[in-house]
Amino acid sequence: MKMNEIYLLVGGEATRLQPLSSGIPKALLTIRGERIIDKIIKEFSNVERFNFNLICSIKHEELWRDYKINHNKSVNLHFEKTKLDTAGYIIENLDSFPDSFYCMNGDLLLNVDLPNFITASTKCSNSLIGSFEVKDPTRFGVLKINPDNKVEKFIEKPKDSTYGNKISLGLYHLYKKDILKIYKSLEIPCSFERQVFPELSKAGLLNTYTVSGDMLDVGTLESYISAHVLKGEENWISQNNVQISESAKIKNSVILDNCIIEDNVTITDSIISSNSIITNSSSINKEIIRII
Repeated sequence: MKMNEIYLLVGGEATRLQPLSSGIPKALLTIRGERIIDKIIKEFSNVERFNFNLICSIKHEELWRDYKINHNKSVNLHFEKTKLDTAGYIIENLDSFPDSFYCMNGDLLLNVDLPNFITASTKCSNSLIGSFEVKDPTRFGVLKINPDNKVEKFIEKPKDSTYGNKISLGLYHLYKKDILKIYKSLEIPCSFERQVFPELSKAGLLNTYTVSGDMLDVGTLESYISAHVLKGEENWISQNNVQISESAKIKNSVILDNCIIEDNVTITDSIISSNSIITNSSSINKEIIRII
């Protein structure tokens, strides 16, 4: 069976989740006790055989080398020495890339028909971008798509649904030959969304496959909690050495490893980072707390 190459963009930081995410790439944050990057690798591994390539920021080199040594020796690490934007590393090193490859934002949680996207990519002679439908397209960059599923244009935050309601999933299958045809029009730093995909669409080299399902970017307080607290649950509380007083009241919140919640504490819509101590009678609402 053919081994597919996938490049996961894991250089991003969850700046809106600080101090939980201070100094940590978003892909190494955990959701219900499992790293985001491990969830992604597991999902793809259940569909096809992949070589996993992680495009990382050099500022996180120590963390990613530790991850490879102690958690997943099979991944290949590639480091950006400067900020190159989402497509910059690929464009700058295109000669070393295979003729075709998958690429995905490495900090997203997908709940989609991934096997169908992969099948569609093998049947499409153009580069392929995964898309999905949203109720309100005005908050996103929308794909204008023709009847043949070719992407004609990217519209950034349209005023209404005139151009449809399909947005990028953050998952792509790319052909090197297509990128080479637009290569001279690209500059480093280089963005997929602002440069590569608009140029590919103008050249008629970009198709889309619309998946069923949804994706979740866990980069905010609300989305991080939503990823943990499933329907029918009140909270997500780690089973790893968490001590909670019987008088504490906790609602729609996430309590991570090795925390102590003392008497008469109230926690609502919040994240309590690992190793935190919440002292008697504290009241926490819509906050990310890290107290040691």
